[in-house]
Amino acid sequence: MTEKSTVGIGMIGHAFMGKTHSIGYRDIPVIAPLDVPRPRLKAIYGRDTARLEEARERYGWERAVSDWREIIDDPDIQLVDNVGPNSIHVEPIIAAARAGKHVYCEKPLAPDAGQSFEMWKVAHEAGVKHMCAFNYRFFPALQLARQMIHDGELGDIYHFRSNFLVSSSLSESRVKGWRDDKSLAGSGALGDLGSHHIDISRFLLSSDPVRATAVTGIAVGKAGDEQRIETDDLFAALLSYENGALGVLEASRVAGGNMVTSRIEVDGSRGSIRFSMQNLNELEFAGTDKAWRRINVLRDGDPYQKNWLPPGHPLGWVDTFSHEAMHMLAAIGGLGEIAPVGATFRDGYYCAEIVDAIVRSAAEGASANITYRTL
Repeated sequence: MTEKSTVGIGMIGHAFMGKTHSIGYRDIPVIAPLDVPRPRLKAIYGRDTARLEEARERYGWERAVSDWREIIDDPDIQLVDNVGPNSIHVEPIIAAARAGKHVYCEKPLAPDAGQSFEMWKVAHEAGVKHMCAFNYRFFPALQLARQMIHDGELGDIYHFRSNFLVSSSLSESRVKGWRDDKSLAGSGALGDLGSHHIDISRFLLSSDPVRATAVTGIAVGKAGDEQRIETDDLFAALLSYENGALGVLEASRVAGGNMVTSRIEVDGSRGSIRFSMQNLNELEFAGTDKAWRRINVLRDGDPYQKNWLPPGHPLGWVDTFSHEAMHMLAAIGGLGEIAPVGATFRDGYYCAEIVDAIVRSAAEGASANITYRTL
């Protein structure tokens, strides 16, 4: 492998998402076509020195740094991957883009729409590749769902509905983390869980919400030694889309009995589809006869199947991060664009506007219009 066929990567953050993104890069030499640049894991940043060094060794990074600016200044790094808390997305990503480095950032892009727009603006003006890590777009079943909708198999789209249910806020051993701090996270279950479904609704429907009516709540207001929880742990929203469709979205961190339950449904004039992350290799479809059929998305020719193993071998949730990494590296190598399959910073910004509108609606007890800025 020549030097020209590699991309030096610097990662900001090393915890949950640091592990998943590192696994994604690890699989590239095995699954990616030979013309896709190979990742070189140059440097990883974190603030907890002991945990950072353990992550560096376990995940295969060349060196650990305690100042993220070292990643920006390293000439051997061409891609900056930010998997840190929401509050440290903005400054490093903007600095990286201005330094001419490609940028890849976890969702939500920033704690609010204003900062998300600035990230998109800077990355666009710098002319670098930019992707927001909405990994639901890389489930083969949801790519098939999008194709079916675009091909007219569901007819006119009437209804999108989804729920994302976990029970993490009910843990008796819970301690306050950055996701519970409004200044660090922006929002809670809404931005952390709901943003996935907001983005996938736009991806599937190819239409943007224009109005939101919503409620949010904090059911468990304390953690640990009476630390105050500041962000929502449940929300419900009605979204009206440009194409006339209605969206019903909810997410909860207080849904007892659910570890990670994530379901998506779309209804149209000619049929409906439904998807569950717990059965992520299947898409269900019901046509005009109202009979549900399971489509096993492990067939020859289904998205990404040829990159892995012979048809019929199931994929897992973490494999979507390999698909994301391959997509990003291919775009850097001039083999395609981030959009429409991948989410660009524009998509990350649009999602942030929708999240902010949901927050406004809940605070004011009234519907909130959603408008989007353009470059």
